[in-house]
Amino acid sequence: ARVVPGDAALVERGRALARIGNCAGCHTAHGGAAYAGGRAFVTPYGTIYSSNLTPDPLHGIGDWSLQEFRHAMRHGVSRNGVQSPVFPYANFARLPDADIDALFAYLASVPAAAATPPADRLEFPASLPGAMTAWRLLYYRPDPPHTAAPANARGAAVVEGIGHCAVCHGTRGLFSSPASGMRLDGGRVLGWHAPALNAQSLQAYAPGAVAAYLRGAAVDGHAAYGKMADVVAQNLQYLDAADADAVETYLRALPPPPPSRREPVAWELPGEQRARGDRLYDDNCADCHGKDGRGKDGKYPALVTSSAITGPDPINAIKLTLFGAVGPATPQNPRPYTMPPFAQKLSSADVAALVSTLRARWGRNPRPVSAGDVDAWGGIDER
Repeated sequence: ARVVPGDAALVERGRALARIGNCAGCHTAHGGAAYAGGRAFVTPYGTIYSSNLTPDPLHGIGDWSLQEFRHAMRHGVSRNGVQSPVFPYANFARLPDADIDALFAYLASVPAAAATPPADRLEFPASLPGAMTAWRLLYYRPDPPHTAAPANARGAAVVEGIGHCAVCHGTRGLFSSPASGMRLDGGRVLGWHAPALNAQSLQAYAPGAVAAYLRGAAVDGHAAYGKMADVVAQNLQYLDAADADAVETYLRALPPPPPSRREPVAWELPGEQRARGDRLYDDNCADCHGKDGRGKDGKYPALVTSSAITGPDPINAIKLTLFGAVGPATPQNPRPYTMPPFAQKLSSADVAALVSTLRARWGRNPRPVSAGDVDAWGGIDER
């Protein structure tokens, strides 16, 4: 069959799946038509542009058969060639036929757009002929679905399948290989640090807090920020309560990563820098976050449990301090509080002292941040 019959229920199911999977987020360029492709993804091996998924027969997938679409979703190979691992086909391979068919039916219903995305700009060695095929032979092995207890089956389907959470919250190996499988051990992506998601990393949050957060609520003042705010606003807020609960149950059952074999480094924050950071916190932060860093009135988030402070990467704390943040406005949090920016008030050395002090105070003996780190990382915003 070349098309899926125009079943309204099937189209609506596809729309719901596309929302969870953030299909429009990746396949829509800034200012472009929905699903017309052209969004740039800057990777270590070059810039990749997403493809046109609209039913335009020349520029999109309007003349694709259902079997072609299934093959591209499951194997990352289409009539246009081998797909970059930016496309999470390893996750979509876990989708049942019924879900892929629903997605195809929904995409057939969106407005056609005669738009041709730019050609990928690959760098050596990815630019060599056959490089992507060689990468697949060396590094890609289809990963069978993880065994999940019946209570976690739906959560596993969302996290490992359509939600492809490991694309941001996982780590990759040599040449962006999925060396760690589907482990959600955290990592830097699109200029932010996506924190680890497992029983250990979520233990500071009360039962139900993760599900509420995913659906757009501010839990004790903690709301999504950075790229995650976009994901919640555009996609995850539409999770129904049962699916959000299933995702939380699944994540809380994941084991922590194996302990590092590296000897811990005993970092020490210079006294002068710490005194400067303490003063800056009292002058700029304590009124909202509290002298003890535990937040206030359920409106202003605690820093003692914030992954931006306690996590392994300081980049989120740097960017939040410089540019501020606002959570997504959702039915669960219609009037989100705003974190004001301090880039106009604090120097790079000030931000370094403040972030270093807070991470030393409430983190796990992290390396101090320098003014050079603030300058280098503060402007990173890969789109």
